[in-house]
Amino acid sequence: MIDPHRLFAGLVFLAAAAQLLLCLYRFFCRSGLASRVVDTALFLALLLLSAYSTDAALNREFAAAFPWLLLPAVSVFSLAHSAIGLLRAYRSDRATLSPASVKETLDNLNSGILFADASGRVVLVNHTMVRLAAALTGSCPQLLSELLSALDAPKRGVERLEGEGLYRFPDGRVWRFRTVPLSAGAPVGFTQTTAQDMTELQEANERLAQENEALQQANASMRRMLERVADRIREQETLALKMRIHNDIGASLIALSELAAKEPRYSASMDEPLKTLRFAISCFSRDRADIPLVLEDVRLQAERMNIELVLDGYIPQDDMIERLVLAAARECVTNCARHAKGGVVTVKVTELSGICTVTITNDGAVPQGPVTEGGGLSALRRSVERAGGEMHISHSPRFALILNLPKGEQMP
Repeated sequence: MIDPHRLFAGLVFLAAAAQLLLCLYRFFCRSGLASRVVDTALFLALLLLSAYSTDAALNREFAAAFPWLLLPAVSVFSLAHSAIGLLRAYRSDRATLSPASVKETLDNLNSGILFADASGRVVLVNHTMVRLAAALTGSCPQLLSELLSALDAPKRGVERLEGEGLYRFPDGRVWRFRTVPLSAGAPVGFTQTTAQDMTELQEANERLAQENEALQQANASMRRMLERVADRIREQETLALKMRIHNDIGASLIALSELAAKEPRYSASMDEPLKTLRFAISCFSRDRADIPLVLEDVRLQAERMNIELVLDGYIPQDDMIERLVLAAARECVTNCARHAKGGVVTVKVTELSGICTVTITNDGAVPQGPVTEGGGLSALRRSVERAGGEMHISHSPRFALILNLPKGEQMP
């Protein structure tokens, strides 16, 4: 049969143990001083009562005089007090920002963080920064200068990338390190060092750089293709001229030789052969402004180079003006494709006081400086000036070729 005296003594011991648990919890949670003092005093009292009750249960003479009826009441009260105290302390700890909770929160961050005091001593560091510092220095740094020195001269396996504070670690992750002083309100001299994971952004930047490089190569290939198209068109034009020289001019020379041997009354028949010879001379002198053209030919040439030729106004019914306008338009289409990389060439024709003004522009890149005249523009200028006109080239605010051509003049 169980001795009730020993049962009561055990109940008091259990109450003392519960009170001890409450004291330890309040101590580690850093509760108020008054609460800890009261709980400690209650624990000591219960411990003393447990010792006396245990001794009385073992000594029958002393057990007869011991107040056993008080023990259940004291034990129940103490157990209830310990249970309520533990519950309140737990709730208070959950609602209070303690140093332990701050450290736990920092350790759960995906970013590394380190705080150092005015002397450079590390006062707080989270797990992520410890891991990164170990890869840099081989151990957890005790001073901020150790980490900064390792960043200035990274260990083998840690690659320093272009950009402020960027490093690639052996696991392939990219981190950005930054050290800044703490803002106002913090202790003077304290600094904060952070390490932010930039892997995804770095990979996106690298992919963008690769795509830009591929795009530049494609643009360069397109420019080379357009240049080949322009050269091909010039070759086709040259071949057509050679064939015409072979077919037409050869026959004209024969006709001229035959007419020269006849009577002077046949000299009127020499106009057409002379006109053909005049065309040949202009071809041999590379004066392409004298080559007969039609508007549809120039439009077809522009379409082959993916350029739209827009005519604003109308070309006067004047052979000299029409030849010069079409020659200028053809030259501007070719230059737009090769140099300006545009898509539209506009030819605006106006007439005032017997002067036909032709302005040719494009939607391509604006020249960086004055335009240097090549063979085509130089030949065009000679033809315009020989016809008594003027030619001007503007490069700002955009490219413009301007011709002032007098009406009624004939080519010499």
